[in-house]
Amino acid sequence: MTAESTVIMTPGQVSVENDSACQLARDMRFMEGIYMDNKEKNNFVGKFRRFWKQICLWFLGLLKFAGPGWLVCIGLIDAGNYEGDIQAGAGFQYKLIWIIWWSAVVEVLVQILSIRLGLYSRLDLAQSCRKNYSRFVSYTLWILMEAAMIANDLTQVIGFATACEILFHLPLYAGVLLSFVTALLVLSLQYWSVRYLELCVTLIILAMCVTFFIQWSMVNTNGVELMRGWIIPSIPSDSSLVILSQIGSCIMPQSIFLQSSMVQTRKVESTKKALHRAYVYNVIEFLIPMLLVFVANLAAISLAAVGFYNNSQITVSYSDVSLSNTCQLLRTAYPENGAGCILFGLSLLASSQSAVVSGTFAGQIVIEGFFNIRMPLWLRNIVTRLVTIIPALMIAILAGNQGSGLALLISSSILSATVPFAIIPLLKFTQSSKIMGTFRNPRYVSVLMWCIAIGLVIINVYLIVGVQGNYTLQSSLSDISLASILGIIATIVVGIWYVAFLIFLIWYPVVFESTVHQVTI
Repeated sequence: MTAESTVIMTPGQVSVENDSACQLARDMRFMEGIYMDNKEKNNFVGKFRRFWKQICLWFLGLLKFAGPGWLVCIGLIDAGNYEGDIQAGAGFQYKLIWIIWWSAVVEVLVQILSIRLGLYSRLDLAQSCRKNYSRFVSYTLWILMEAAMIANDLTQVIGFATACEILFHLPLYAGVLLSFVTALLVLSLQYWSVRYLELCVTLIILAMCVTFFIQWSMVNTNGVELMRGWIIPSIPSDSSLVILSQIGSCIMPQSIFLQSSMVQTRKVESTKKALHRAYVYNVIEFLIPMLLVFVANLAAISLAAVGFYNNSQITVSYSDVSLSNTCQLLRTAYPENGAGCILFGLSLLASSQSAVVSGTFAGQIVIEGFFNIRMPLWLRNIVTRLVTIIPALMIAILAGNQGSGLALLISSSILSATVPFAIIPLLKFTQSSKIMGTFRNPRYVSVLMWCIAIGLVIINVYLIVGVQGNYTLQSSLSDISLASILGIIATIVVGIWYVAFLIFLIWYPVVFESTVHQVTI
């Protein structure tokens, strides 16, 4: 029987076969897609796309934390530091650049600890001091910090008033009053969001740096001497007050309180990975503006070093160079540069305004942290501004431009003397497992920072006692007048109290325990 068989399939069998074929086709396309994806990932274009995507995601994450570092970094190029830069360049050329560099390095290290305290314990430095110390010790620390902030704010207000005098020919007292109004206007941005305030200060600082760099491009800087002054430390004679002002202007105690509070304005999940990511972002966000304003410092010193140092046309000594007469000296040193004076006024106006806002914000944090009070925003701003506007007005009216220059240097020196009273509690808290838990400082970090803190105390004492020059103990010993004797007695009494209180802060243990540092793995 010739057999030609015919296979007859039912509709159900045809449907199953079609489904199987479709599934097979889908699987083939899926495998082909995986193969192509892997092939694309392994080629140059795929790797570049992945790299660029990671960069964009990292940058977007950094933008989330951008802002606090710009508020803090203004301490490196405020009006007091500006005058110190000009006097350093006019009197000692590039020899004191190393002071600014190492002050900036110490400021970065201290602010990293401040970031750790605020991020991991969710407490700022003022709140930690209130919780740990007795009421008497806390109030003493608050008085010292208020004195530092008044000295700093006094510097910025006088700088702002001097800039208004240069640009708009306003009298000094009118510029002081105008600073009160402009600061309140900028601070009013807090009503909408702190981010708006941070953005405003960032734009002001960028504008200031641009004016500095334009001025720097107009002079011929001696690069070899600049690098020598940067690398080789030296303390020229009669430079003690300038060095103190530079240290105080770079390492400001109120900036430590400000940073430890501002890092808490960003919401971060309580996991180790999220906290570490936030920590890295905050550190990088602070380093970028610090590097920028350090270069602006180099520009300010270079302007004075090229134009004022050993210039026969400059008839005033470096100690008499101040913000009030710098504009006239720029015209004398750079007669071909007509815009130099205007650029100087604009940079001074921008730096002073941003520093006033930053200082006022820090004052609010210190008052609220030490006293555990909450005031209305408008009342906090007005009270903080009134505390410093009164002494600034008195100096502007009674002492005028001549007295304001010395007031700037003395104010910066006060800042330098009060820095250890902020650094020592910060070190005690960040190395304590009671507050920081597993995020406490490693031993090598604690040893390094304690050496820096003790070194700052030694530098302050040495520059006042052991160095020759004006406003030091040796200058008082060379005079037998009644004022000199009273100055010596006051220096000894204050010095004994100063060292004794620092020893007490070092000895006093951490007595409170924070549970905020507990995290989810």
